Amino acid sequence: MKKLLAVCACLLVFTAVRATATTPFCWDNTDKLIVKLKTLDLTTEQLKDVFAYQAEHRELMAASHEDGRGCRVHENHEVVFEKMSIGVLTDEQFKKLEGRARNETEALRYENYLLQKEVQRMEKELAALKKQLAALQAAK
Repeated sequence: MKKLLAVCACLLVFTAVRATATTPFCWDNTDKLIVKLKTLDLTTEQLKDVFAYQAEHRELMAASHEDGRGCRVHENHEVVFEKMSIGVLTDEQFKKLEGRARNETEALRYENYLLQKEVQRMEKELAALKKQLAALQAAK
Protein backbone atom coordinates (compact mmCIF):
# COMPACT_ATOMS: atom_id res chain seq x y z
CA MET A 1 0.00 0.00 0.00
CA LYS A 2 2.85 2.40 0.86
CA LYS A 3 4.55 1.60 -2.44
CA LEU A 4 1.34 2.33 -4.32
CA LEU A 5 1.02 5.68 -2.55
CA ALA A 6 4.65 6.52 -3.34
CA VAL A 7 4.16 5.68 -7.01
CA CYS A 8 0.98 7.78 -7.15
CA ALA A 9 2.77 10.69 -5.48
CA CYS A 10 5.63 10.45 -8.00
CA LEU A 11 3.18 10.38 -10.90
CA LEU A 12 1.34 13.38 -9.48
CA VAL A 13 4.58 15.35 -9.16
CA PHE A 14 5.67 14.32 -12.66
CA THR A 15 2.32 15.39 -14.09
CA ALA A 16 2.48 18.75 -12.31
CA VAL A 17 6.01 19.38 -13.58
CA ARG A 18 5.05 18.35 -17.09
CA ALA A 19 2.03 20.67 -17.05
CA THR A 20 4.05 23.70 -15.97
CA ALA A 21 7.02 23.27 -18.29
CA THR A 22 6.99 22.63 -22.00
CA THR A 23 10.35 20.85 -21.91
CA PRO A 24 11.15 19.79 -18.36
CA PHE A 25 13.99 17.48 -19.30
CA CYS A 26 15.81 19.72 -21.76
CA TRP A 27 18.60 22.10 -20.91
CA ASP A 28 18.60 25.57 -22.36
CA ASN A 29 22.30 26.30 -22.76
CA THR A 30 21.74 29.79 -24.15
CA ASP A 31 22.12 31.35 -20.71
CA LYS A 32 25.77 30.31 -20.56
CA LEU A 33 26.59 32.39 -23.63
CA ILE A 34 24.57 35.34 -22.37
CA VAL A 35 26.54 35.34 -19.12
CA LYS A 36 29.77 35.48 -21.16
CA LEU A 37 28.39 38.25 -23.35
CA LYS A 38 27.34 40.37 -20.38
CA THR A 39 31.00 40.61 -19.32
CA LEU A 40 31.69 42.48 -22.58
CA ASP A 41 29.66 45.58 -21.67
CA LEU A 42 27.15 45.26 -24.49
CA THR A 43 25.04 48.21 -25.51
CA THR A 44 21.34 48.22 -24.79
CA GLU A 45 20.65 47.57 -28.47
CA GLN A 46 23.02 44.59 -28.52
CA LEU A 47 21.42 43.13 -25.38
CA LYS A 48 17.93 43.59 -26.83
CA ASP A 49 18.97 41.70 -29.95
CA VAL A 50 20.62 38.86 -28.01
CA PHE A 51 17.55 38.47 -25.80
CA ALA A 52 15.32 38.51 -28.89
CA TYR A 53 17.43 35.69 -30.38
CA GLN A 54 17.11 33.80 -27.10
CA ALA A 55 13.33 34.24 -27.10
CA GLU A 56 13.19 32.89 -30.67
CA HIS A 57 15.30 29.92 -29.60
CA ARG A 58 13.04 29.18 -26.64
CA GLU A 59 9.97 29.39 -28.86
CA LEU A 60 11.60 26.89 -31.23
CA MET A 61 12.46 24.69 -28.26
CA ALA A 62 8.86 24.59 -27.08
CA ALA A 63 7.49 24.15 -30.60
CA SER A 64 9.83 21.28 -31.41
CA HIS A 65 8.45 19.33 -28.48
CA GLU A 66 4.83 20.30 -29.03
CA ASP A 67 4.85 19.08 -32.62
CA GLY A 68 6.92 15.98 -31.91
CA ARG A 69 10.16 16.92 -33.68
CA GLY A 70 12.04 16.41 -30.43
CA CYS A 71 15.26 17.63 -28.87
CA ARG A 72 17.53 17.34 -31.89
CA VAL A 73 15.89 20.35 -33.55
CA HIS A 74 16.55 22.77 -30.71
CA GLU A 75 19.92 21.24 -29.90
CA ASN A 76 21.04 21.95 -33.47
CA HIS A 77 19.57 25.44 -33.29
CA GLU A 78 21.79 26.34 -30.31
CA VAL A 79 24.64 26.79 -32.79
CA VAL A 80 22.51 29.18 -34.82
CA PHE A 81 21.64 31.12 -31.65
CA GLU A 82 25.31 31.33 -30.72
CA LYS A 83 26.37 32.59 -34.14
CA MET A 84 23.58 35.16 -34.25
CA SER A 85 24.39 36.38 -30.73
CA ILE A 86 28.11 36.64 -31.35
CA GLY A 87 27.28 38.38 -34.62
CA VAL A 88 26.15 41.49 -32.70
CA LEU A 89 29.59 42.06 -31.16
CA THR A 90 31.92 44.80 -32.31
CA ASP A 91 35.39 43.76 -33.47
CA GLU A 92 36.85 44.63 -30.05
CA GLN A 93 34.15 42.72 -28.17
CA PHE A 94 34.58 39.74 -30.47
CA LYS A 95 38.33 39.68 -29.96
CA LYS A 96 37.88 39.89 -26.19
CA LEU A 97 35.42 36.98 -26.24
CA GLU A 98 37.15 34.70 -28.75
CA GLY A 99 40.76 35.84 -28.39
CA ARG A 100 41.15 36.27 -32.14
CA ALA A 101 39.97 38.37 -35.04
CA ARG A 102 36.88 37.41 -37.02
CA ASN A 103 37.19 35.09 -39.97
CA GLU A 104 35.52 35.97 -43.28
CA THR A 105 32.20 34.31 -42.48
CA GLU A 106 32.01 35.97 -39.07
CA ALA A 107 32.88 39.34 -40.58
CA LEU A 108 30.12 38.95 -43.18
CA ARG A 109 27.63 37.99 -40.47
CA TYR A 110 28.53 41.15 -38.52
CA GLU A 111 28.28 43.34 -41.64
CA ASN A 112 24.87 41.81 -42.35
CA TYR A 113 23.79 42.61 -38.79
CA LEU A 114 24.92 46.24 -39.19
CA LEU A 115 23.15 46.54 -42.55
CA GLN A 116 19.92 45.17 -41.08
CA LYS A 117 20.11 47.74 -38.28
CA GLU A 118 20.69 50.53 -40.79
CA VAL A 119 17.74 49.40 -42.92
CA GLN A 120 15.50 49.32 -39.83
CA ARG A 121 16.63 52.84 -38.88
CA MET A 122 16.00 54.11 -42.40
CA GLU A 123 12.55 52.49 -42.52
CA LYS A 124 11.58 54.26 -39.28
CA GLU A 125 12.91 57.55 -40.65
CA LEU A 126 11.01 57.05 -43.91
CA ALA A 127 7.78 56.31 -42.02
CA ALA A 128 8.24 59.50 -40.00
CA LEU A 129 8.87 61.52 -43.16
CA LYS A 130 5.79 60.06 -44.85
CA LYS A 131 3.74 60.99 -41.79
CA GLN A 132 5.08 64.55 -41.91
CA LEU A 133 4.36 64.79 -45.65
CA ALA A 134 0.83 63.53 -45.13
CA ALA A 135 0.30 66.09 -42.36
CA LEU A 136 1.61 68.90 -44.62
CA GLN A 137 -0.61 67.83 -47.50
CA ALA A 138 -3.62 67.64 -45.20
CA ALA A 139 -2.91 71.16 -43.92
CA LYS A 140 -3.05 72.64 -47.45
